[in-house]
Amino acid sequence: MKIGGFLIGLGFIWILAVPTTEARDRLVSGYTSASGVFAALWVAQEGRVFEKYDIDSHLVLIASASLMVQSMLGGDVPFAAAGGSAAVDANLGGADIVMVGTLVKVPAFYIMALPEIKSIEDLRGKSVGVTRFGSSTDFTMRYVLRKHGLEPGRDVTIIQTGDLFAAAAMLRTRAIVAAPFSSPTNLRAEEAGARILMNMGKAGVYFPHDAWMARRSFVNANEDLVRRFLKAYSEGVYRLFTDPELSRRAIRKYARATDARVINAVYQYALDYVDKIPYNNREGIQEVLNQAAARNPKAKSANPESFYDDRFVKELDASGFYKQLWGK
Repeated sequence: MKIGGFLIGLGFIWILAVPTTEARDRLVSGYTSASGVFAALWVAQEGRVFEKYDIDSHLVLIASASLMVQSMLGGDVPFAAAGGSAAVDANLGGADIVMVGTLVKVPAFYIMALPEIKSIEDLRGKSVGVTRFGSSTDFTMRYVLRKHGLEPGRDVTIIQTGDLFAAAAMLRTRAIVAAPFSSPTNLRAEEAGARILMNMGKAGVYFPHDAWMARRSFVNANEDLVRRFLKAYSEGVYRLFTDPELSRRAIRKYARATDARVINAVYQYALDYVDKIPYNNREGIQEVLNQAAARNPKAKSANPESFYDDRFVKELDASGFYKQLWGK
């Protein structure tokens, strides 16, 4: 397998290609990080599941949701997995991006804190970290604080760390006492002495952490391809949960991890958060609109259902596809 690179804007793209087969439909699919959120996609690629559905699949990494949207609008990447908030913002700005399925529809973070913090209420008067204001980490932290009666900025100071590795370093120096972490950065937080205070997968809140999206024009012109892609991806999800050996091999390859501890942490993170059936969630998109309303008046009156199209997942569900996969 060849690995090549080229530059779009300020973001690097790496293409992991498979041999072209004329009988299959070629599809370039984007994803935005080496996170376990995308593990089922990697499993489907590594397990050659896309070939089963006559797709010549090429995976592209663009390390920014906003750059991913730009690439989609420019036609470089027709189909992608990226943060749902990027799709919402693009649509509010006049783009025709639509979400056709989810990867994760909850905030995929562990809230981790130093040992003296035993509860969310203990964060009163302390400083916590988020990667940047307006990000999914920021949404997560503000939601959790408010749910526990704390007002962000007044009762708890929120500090932008830039990224999660920096957040772990700030825990070590005690510049902050808590922050949301994904994997494998949760291991860095553990090394700094932090422990899981809350698993957001069990918090009862929805947020389109990452979703499958494309331009509406692409979806309408390639309905059968989109349907087959979602079938292949869904089978990848099933194999993620049922084939640990394949899953760890895919994580090792696409996350470029060699340490067994890191591979196992990313795998567990994927099991904790990846959706088994990729329905979009209206409540989660409404949360994004609530956030966006402060900077874009259009968000106040927007209908959450106008940002997603669940017809393909509904068709697969009605046909018994998911029941056949999961046996229930």
